[in-house]
Amino acid sequence: MNALKIRLAGAGEKVQYIVHEFNDNTIRFVLYYPGIVDADVLCAAVKAVVESVDILHASFATDSISAYWHVNQEYDESNYFQFVETEANPYITASSLALLPVEPEGKVQLRCCLVQSGSDSAVMLSISHLCVDGGDGKYLLGKLVEAYNMILEKGTAEGLSVKNGSRAAEQVYENVSSKEFLSLLKNPISNVKSAFPYPTEDAGRARMVKAEITKEVMNLARKRAKPAGATVNDILLAAFYRAYAALPGIDASGPMSVMSMMDLRRHCKNGESEGLCNMSGSLPTVLNEGIKGGFSDTLAEIAEQTREAKENPLAGLEGMPLVHGASRALPMGLLLLVAGRIYGNFSIGLTNLGNISGDLLKLGNIIPSSGMFGGPLKKKPAMQVSAISFDGAATISVVGRYTENDGKLLSAMLDGMAAEIKKYAEE
Repeated sequence: MNALKIRLAGAGEKVQYIVHEFNDNTIRFVLYYPGIVDADVLCAAVKAVVESVDILHASFATDSISAYWHVNQEYDESNYFQFVETEANPYITASSLALLPVEPEGKVQLRCCLVQSGSDSAVMLSISHLCVDGGDGKYLLGKLVEAYNMILEKGTAEGLSVKNGSRAAEQVYENVSSKEFLSLLKNPISNVKSAFPYPTEDAGRARMVKAEITKEVMNLARKRAKPAGATVNDILLAAFYRAYAALPGIDASGPMSVMSMMDLRRHCKNGESEGLCNMSGSLPTVLNEGIKGGFSDTLAEIAEQTREAKENPLAGLEGMPLVHGASRALPMGLLLLVAGRIYGNFSIGLTNLGNISGDLLKLGNIIPSSGMFGGPLKKKPAMQVSAISFDGAATISVVGRYTENDGKLLSAMLDGMAAEIKKYAEE
């Protein structure tokens, strides 16, 4: 191999890769556009984004000792773009295509698919979790839109700027003192572990379930929660706890926990990573006495925990030096052996990417009317709710490998979350 085409893998991608037996290392977005998106322009835009950073057109490889990126100089359009015409609802078709993984060994680590009917379009974007977390995935989605509009207006995406500096996860320690660093050498994961009560033991198939909460309901809920110092993320967490507690077999009065995630770029210089990274830290929450009282009571308890965590100047960094240190010091073979034991200790989780303005996702003059974000497709017993909002309307989803009956219970839980928020908003 040409040495110039080889890049050593960093801590971020190693940490993601070692759990590839338990999830598909892929994050996905689907956007529904009430109009016709230009397939040729979108294809050229995807190519411009893929070409902008070496890691997006590279293949991941490991041996027993380490992990590498092989940067590919040649790859085909089919590696990063597909166009599908259908008479069915393009959003449904695109959501199904979003279940396909971006393979680590593939030539390209980003794939876009345009699904189109006679009058509407859906854009699906999948990105390798080895390259980005949800925050930088959202960043690349914005860059795809930017490239599309540049080509539409100027005929070229030349001049498209995508951050292409250091991808080191250790950037989060830039402003941390030696004493503070030592204080981070502890496990932040709660001893309380909550698992989803899947009704079947079979592995099942790749599936996605989702629920939507209207802009009107979310706005009312947000306004009601603001005087209590609670955020939209707190609202989602409270709804998650209450919907989970209502499931068959769950002791609503017993201790339960949900692992939420925090963007660690707040700790970087200027609040941003130099390059595309995995920079998500843990934000654990626990209800030691389970569900007590109404939604407002649950929300107050969660908001107090998350507020206290965020006020900590080292928020989200606890345990990260242990993770990064192990990924650097231990051979890949050993990391892969212990990955299952570590991954199995995680509780059910929530990842929320926040709100995106529809104007920022406008392709030409078409604004998306709905959309969704899905985290890595997980295998049982793991389960994660992914959330994103577009112009205030929220979509919550679960992507995983489970049976039809598992899917019905997961769907019931998401519907329960939506109902909890609606009831709270309208009280």
